[in-house]
Formats: sequence, structure tokens, C-alpha cells
Amino acid sequence: MKMSDTVSVLIPLKAEYVSVTRLTASGIASHMGFDFDTIEDIKVALSEVLSKIIEKRLSEERITIEFTNTGDGLSIAFILANQTGLNLFDGENDNFALAIIQSLMDEVDFNQNENIVMTMTKKLGKAV
Repeated sequence: MKMSDTVSVLIPLKAEYVSVTRLTASGIASHMGFDFDTIEDIKVALSEVLSKIIEKRLSEERITIEFTNTGDGLSIAFILANQTGLNLFDGENDNFALAIIQSLMDEVDFNQNENIVMTMTKKLGKAV
């Protein structure tokens, strides 16, 4: 995978497909040189975000997850069709999930433009 390569995965908003994204993240992160513990952190953060998206969306819609090699790390964007301003982390339990994600990833950004719900990034060589 070269710098700025992007892999996109489109899955139904169902819990049984979260493992597909975890396997994808694991393969990409391993190829980029992340160590085992960091790969596990990325997979946990990915699962937390997808769990909240699935929990808050009761329809049969799909989500696109884009994994991008930024050169110095891995960026993961969560994209929902026709969704802007979706607030995933607005309750007490949601704040706990967000704290977990922020502790495992180096950057977490919420986007209010287009259809991107949020983006999280893990830098190569940075410990949690």
C-alpha cells in the first residue's frame, strides 16, 4: 500500500458485517507496519464507532468505510449517504464510547460537510 492509497468497504448497517471492516483494518494496518497491540486498538475503536452508528440507525442503509494510508498513519472515514450533522455521541454512554475511541486513536474528527460522519487517525510509531 502506497502513501495516500485508499481502500473502501461498503457494508449494510448490521452488526454481523462489523467483522469485515475489522479484518480489513487489520490487514491494512499490518501491511503498513503497525504492531499487534496497535492493530487491536484500531479494531476496537472501529468497532465502537460502527456500534454507535448501527445503534442510532434503525434502517437497512449501508455505510462506506474508507481506510487511507496518509504516509505517516492510517485514517479511517465513516461515510453515510444523505447524512450530515449526525451526532453519534450525545448521551452518557455515548460519551464513554467516545472516550474509548479518543484514547485509542491519535485524532478523532467530526465532519459536518458532505456525508462523512467522522474520521479517526492512528499515526505510525506513536504509542497510546
